[in-house]
Amino acid sequence: MTGKPEDIDNYVEVRIDDDIIVYINKEILEKIKGEKELKFIVPEYGWQHLTFLEE
Repeated sequence: MTGKPEDIDNYVEVRIDDDIIVYINKEILEKIKGEKELKFIVPEYGWQHLTFLEE
């Protein structure tokens, strides 16, 4: 089973490690622009934190 979205152009792929790849909708990233962190849960892996670097 894959969690890869059908409309992949609307998502950003983020590799957490060799076992975890998440796809974040570009619209969500635009809405949280300016935030420092995105926290979410991955079943069987627990909470994950993405920290955004300033450009």
